[in-house]
Amino acid sequence: MDRAVLDTLLDRALLDLLSDRIVARLKARERSALLLVSGTDLGLDAAIRSLSPLNAAGWSFEIRRSPDAAGLLTPERLRLLGGARAIPPMAAPGETDIDGVLGRHGLVVVPALSAALAARASLGMAEDEVSALLTGALERGRRVVAARDGLCPASRERKARGLTGNEAYREMLTGHLLRLQSYGVELAWAAKLGDAIASPRPGDRGPGPGRGTATPPVPGSRVFGWSQAKTFDSAELKLDADVLITPLAAEELRARHVRVVRA
Repeated sequence: MDRAVLDTLLDRALLDLLSDRIVARLKARERSALLLVSGTDLGLDAAIRSLSPLNAAGWSFEIRRSPDAAGLLTPERLRLLGGARAIPPMAAPGETDIDGVLGRHGLVVVPALSAALAARASLGMAEDEVSALLTGALERGRRVVAARDGLCPASRERKARGLTGNEAYREMLTGHLLRLQSYGVELAWAAKLGDAIASPRPGDRGPGPGRGTATPPVPGSRVFGWSQAKTFDSAELKLDADVLITPLAAEELRARHVRVVRA
């Protein structure tokens, strides 16, 4: 066989091999998530139970934790995340390879959003490894999905623990959620976190059959407010999973016995 022909065949074989490996790597990245665990267990168990079935679907997880979250990752919780990689030691601020870590995963997931982490991310502050990775993901336009239970004033678990605060405090918490949502963070209830992750980005899908959404109070926003709740005249309200209901709106809906259904 002519040497030139042989070189051409070898080049093609090498390109095919590299292409297959690149495609396989991209497919694996699409089903790989970076889990950022911050210092709250509000909704954490529900979020982990929701994420657990994704392991069987071929998902893998890499966990990074904040200093105040070290005791939250119990053996039982890690067992439910059977695809999680070994947790690396916490890096000092400025020592994390942000691009390297984010580049291994298709999205970033916050299974339990603490007030401290939300405040740092809202202000673009990176005081530890977890907040650095979260702000880094937002700066780079990466997909971020977070459970709202740890921060939302309407969270049942927060109310059950008496973590309600006064109206000003609830407005502060809601403000952090709204700011993160405006940055592109997809918010879901912890029990539905796995479903939110497995679904396309809200902006990448059409309305779909049977999906009812209330008109936001401000064009382009994803918030259902008190003024809308006051004028809503049906026994059932259908909203997309990423639409935030303000505390006053939630109280108004409860008082009028309106059932909220998440699409």
